[in-house]
Amino acid sequence: MKEREEREHRECEEEKDRIRAEHQEVLESSVAFEKRIRNQWREKSKQKDERIAELEAKVEDLERRLAEN
Repeated sequence: MKEREEREHRECEEEKDRIRAEHQEVLESSVAFEKRIRNQWREKSKQKDERIAELEAKVEDLERRLAEN
């Protein structure tokens, strides 16, 4: 009876360790995914801001040229 209880205890500990390891992998994967998404968003936002600045500069140039004429 004692051997059976010890085996069950050992099996439970092993399963707990496997579940904790899987949990840690899922957390790390989730963090990496969120970091990639954040970085992609930042890059797209930066590109958008650069394009807005380009367009604003073109508009200013055109307005200046119109005012000169």
